[in-house]
Amino acid sequence: MPNPFKYGKEVSGYQFYDRKSDAENLHRKLADGSTNVVLFAPRRYGKTSLVVKVLDRLSTEDGISGICFDMMRIPTLERFCEEYANSVYGLFGKHRELLGKLGNYLAHLHPTISISPTGTPSISFEYGERMTPTSVAEVLDLPERLAADCGGKPFVVAFDEFQEVAGLSKELPLEKIFRSCLQTHRLVRYVFLGSKTHLMKRMFGESTRPFYNSAFPMPLGKPPVDDSMEFLISRFGEAGIALPVSLADAIVSASENIPYYLQAIASLTFEEVESARRNEVAADDVASAIDSFVCANAELFDERLRGLSNAKRSLVDALAEEPVSGFDEQYRKRHGLPVSSTLHTALKELVDDGIVETSSGKYRLSDPMFALYIRRAPARTFISK
Repeated sequence: MPNPFKYGKEVSGYQFYDRKSDAENLHRKLADGSTNVVLFAPRRYGKTSLVVKVLDRLSTEDGISGICFDMMRIPTLERFCEEYANSVYGLFGKHRELLGKLGNYLAHLHPTISISPTGTPSISFEYGERMTPTSVAEVLDLPERLAADCGGKPFVVAFDEFQEVAGLSKELPLEKIFRSCLQTHRLVRYVFLGSKTHLMKRMFGESTRPFYNSAFPMPLGKPPVDDSMEFLISRFGEAGIALPVSLADAIVSASENIPYYLQAIASLTFEEVESARRNEVAADDVASAIDSFVCANAELFDERLRGLSNAKRSLVDALAEEPVSGFDEQYRKRHGLPVSSTLHTALKELVDDGIVETSSGKYRLSDPMFALYIRRAPARTFISK
């Protein structure tokens, strides 16, 4: 039987860890168009997989098409304009008569449309000396105008890693431009996803920011432990492999119940049992799976450590060993941490980089396997930066 667990990319179908309540809530809000949604959670919590699943359901059950546009892979504002315009037009590609209107809709970008040998149109722009608020607004308004031309049928745009939008330009107030355009759209429903939760909370929660209170907040937490246990035991069971409750609990604990790591450890455990042609998981299988994952990522983890200053490295080591709610004098002495001002500067930068998060009122490393690697690794010396 194929491996019932999947990690490293968006998960769908049988391998999707079904967050029924979250999926229902998001589907309901997008189907009735009652509000835009901001969905935030740390990396590896399954945000993108959840949204992709809901978009597929909207298309199948409600006739509402959608796209999930990844902002993390967009390095420049010019690249955003071209890729976003092409992604949006892709939803309307069967309406070839709309190609003739793009010149009017995107007048300040002077679009050029080419047709591939397979008949697929592609849009490119002549940017001139610089981008302007007007040219950006034309791109952002494109989905609303195309939807209106196609009979007013609604559709959904999900911006993945939306917190990256502000970094696309130093000259233009992109948050303000995005907000002024998107708030006027009546046919397009928006989902804003972000893994840097503190940045997303500021963007949508601070009264001085353009997106303040502009979308319904849906923080995505860890799934219930009982659901995770049932997911693991049932998937192994359907493959003809018994997973004892104690070992399901071991996988949940090692992964800290984060869906990505839960799937990763379960997948590697499944491979261990399958290769041995056994029909029951043993403790050694889970331990070996965890070791395999840590070893496979050792070079990445080591490189991450080498990029840290001494103050950050000391703090990362401390949090890997002992998550904490506050850095009192005893904690600082116990872990050899720097003075308070240096410590809090290092902490802020580690949070901004997504290496440290707050969970259940405590600061901890966001990646449990990174924390495990640090606890297992020998001491290293790093040059101060």
